[in-house]
Amino acid sequence: MVKITKPRLSFWQIWNMNVGFFGIQFSFGLQQTAVSPIFSFLGAHHDELPLLNLAGPVTGLLIQPIIGAISDKTWSPKWGGRRKPFFLIGAILASLCLFAFPFSPELWFAVGLLWILDAGNNTAMEPYRAFVGDKLPDSQLTFGYQMQSLFVGAGITLANLSLFMFQHWFSTPETGGLFDAANEGASSIPTWVYYSFFLGALASIGTVMWSVWKTPEIPPTDEELQEIKRHNEDTPAPIIQILSVLLVIFSVPLLLGYLTANIFPELWHNTNLLVVIMLVYAFFWLYFLYRLIKKNTDNRTIQKLGDTLDPLLEAAEAIGEMPGFLWKLAAVYLFQWYALFVYWQFMPPMLRTSLYGISNEDNARFDSIMESFRGGAEISAQDMSFAEQIQSLAEQALGHAGLMNGTYNFVTMLVALALVPMAAKIGSKLVYVVCLFLTGIAMLSMPFIANKWLLLAPMVLFGIGWAAMMGIPYAMVSKVIPEERRGVYMGIVNMMIVIPMLIQTVSFGPIIKNFLNNDATWAIIFAGVFFIVAGIFAIRLNLPKDKLDTSLDA
Repeated sequence: MVKITKPRLSFWQIWNMNVGFFGIQFSFGLQQTAVSPIFSFLGAHHDELPLLNLAGPVTGLLIQPIIGAISDKTWSPKWGGRRKPFFLIGAILASLCLFAFPFSPELWFAVGLLWILDAGNNTAMEPYRAFVGDKLPDSQLTFGYQMQSLFVGAGITLANLSLFMFQHWFSTPETGGLFDAANEGASSIPTWVYYSFFLGALASIGTVMWSVWKTPEIPPTDEELQEIKRHNEDTPAPIIQILSVLLVIFSVPLLLGYLTANIFPELWHNTNLLVVIMLVYAFFWLYFLYRLIKKNTDNRTIQKLGDTLDPLLEAAEAIGEMPGFLWKLAAVYLFQWYALFVYWQFMPPMLRTSLYGISNEDNARFDSIMESFRGGAEISAQDMSFAEQIQSLAEQALGHAGLMNGTYNFVTMLVALALVPMAAKIGSKLVYVVCLFLTGIAMLSMPFIANKWLLLAPMVLFGIGWAAMMGIPYAMVSKVIPEERRGVYMGIVNMMIVIPMLIQTVSFGPIIKNFLNNDATWAIIFAGVFFIVAGIFAIRLNLPKDKLDTSLDA
């Protein structure tokens, strides 16, 4: 196959290409900081938070490889090319969900919206990662992905700072207000949170449309175009493929899970175990389908099923042929992303305890008061005052969490491009390893700092680490994966991210409940230890000799 020679792009061309990542990451920033507190405002307990965030890893695990494989075999000049149609559709879907999210009247409604929001964000995310690799020559990959890291920092910074600023500007606590809102059937989500989500909805669609408008895609060669047409002759339309794959994947595991829970009713009260059982069913179901299709190449009916599930088969085959470097990166990501998911879920609850002194007993009393009130009981003035105080402190914790997360992402924005010459001088691997250790040190120190302004110091270390995590591994991966399968392999890299998150959602609830005293401060310490382990594993990330930035990468 003829390899396209990619022209070097100017600074502003790379800038415009990555602007859309700002809006996508604004949305992710709100998810990281505000979603778990919103779940708490709607009545969720600490040990329930991991499972309630199941949408992120599941949609990432399924959507990104599917979208990546489909976009590799797509060329639609009418809709923008290969990648742009997908991240534009994803941004529109995410914007609609962001607008609706703060209006959630019940916990189940917010959880459902999170599933749709995550599906939209992941539809946009994977093609965007591949888009940068499609456009840039190898010599500009590190710069391109670090520019993307800059916009990751900028988007999440504004998302988090908006929470901090709006909490100070628009929060109007009044005695009895919490109970008035509940009495009217409204949720206890603070009104000021709405404004951050509205801003995110505008940012998500607006910035992606800018990149779509300003950055043309590189057309495929005639040979590639013929291959794409040949591949798509008997293949359903992309939307049919996506829906069909999701239906086939979910139907049997959900049905078997439902039947299993009816046979063993105690599973309805042990949701973590039930989810684990359904995931096991899903694994064996997918393996069965893969073997069925591969062993019956002459059966037209089964091959029709194979055509429908082609993105899934493509991802499975790519995993089987995956370079050894990616397997080593998967070990790093297991600990890195498990720890990050713990941090995003439990940093605001940690602040409630370490900074504002809210104990587990206070949370239990608050939940009991609100449950009694919603049930129609009369609440004493003392209990009402207590609940209002806890609600006010919880809002302050969310606002300060926004400031802290905004701080580390602001640092990310400042240092992202500075890491490019550093990686060229001392090696990408060494920069990545050091940054993982810095992030671990930051997390280990947070629970022991009782001054809200001193808490910003570890966020500087965290921001340097986040800048490396969001850019350097992608640049390293882009050097070792086949050009023609960039989309599917970027989807597989995302699988390495979401599988640890998936493991976290089904495992960390029991861990924090049974081993960490249901204490969010211990959860953050746990995450810090995992980051140190990730840094140790990253020492093994050696690029092939012909792909080295410096001799220190070896």
